[in-house]
Amino acid sequence: MSREGEYLVFAAEQYRFAKGLTGAQVAELFERYGVSKFIMDSFELFHIESEENMITAVDEFIEQRRSAAR
Repeated sequence: MSREGEYLVFAAEQYRFAKGLTGAQVAELFERYGVSKFIMDSFELFHIESEENMITAVDEFIEQRRSAAR
């Protein structure tokens, strides 16, 4: 597995714990809003940032996608 792929798994787990979600809920959320691609595309930034910053960025990304879909 690539470093980016390993980070994606880590990010999903951190997000799951922070939000109190199940793995299935995170998978569905990431799929619906394209979060996995966002994380992979942002790997160079996220892997040097804190987990809290990554979680905040993911929340903001999801909210932007939700707003655009309305």
